Amino acid sequence: MQEPGSSPGEGKVFESNRAMLAAFVQRIGAEPNIYPIVRDDLEDTKAALAKAFDENNVVVTSGGVSVGEFDYVKQAFESIGGKQNLWKVNVKPGKPFVFGRKADKCLFGLPGNPVSALVTFVLLVRPALMRMQGAINVDLPSHSAVLLEQLTNRGDRRHFMRVCVESNGKVRLSGTQASHMLSSLAAGNGLVDVPPGKTLEAGATVQVWRLDL
Repeated sequence: MQEPGSSPGEGKVFESNRAMLAAFVQRIGAEPNIYPIVRDDLEDTKAALAKAFDENNVVVTSGGVSVGEFDYVKQAFESIGGKQNLWKVNVKPGKPFVFGRKADKCLFGLPGNPVSALVTFVLLVRPALMRMQGAINVDLPSHSAVLLEQLTNRGDRRHFMRVCVESNGKVRLSGTQASHMLSSLAAGNGLVDVPPGKTLEAGATVQVWRLDL
């Protein structure tokens, strides 16, 4: 993982989640503080989380919450006095999501893949932050639209597919739905919730949760 703006190293990818999530945080009137990339190291992760909790009311992380050898967020959080309340949600993309509390402050641990991070943020973190600010209506803006193509979910989790709402109000997939694909995330302006094991046929009317309003 590498900071944007530098020359890309061999085998490296640029980190994009912080800027993306900070923009969504600002949209709802909260103030984001962006911190440096943390190495996949337990002590570094503990130090970064301790600093973030000292300086903020809510801490949102991205990456390090799955079951890999170097996924240290959960362990580091508990070692600084946090209590994990939830791990894993039954949605796609975004299964390895963590929620916990440290005293009166909250941790939202998002997956590292950009699409997973965005989907879990808008579904779970955005409404929580809005509630903390006193909002009553915390749902994403949505409207009905007609599908231009078939959407199929063969899995056992709700799949929030990235779509593009065209100027005529019709909806199509914005591209490949893999959770690391920034191109289809950038090209999309909404999400359609496709239930497990279901197919939504072309011509069907669906509800679109907008990301750009």
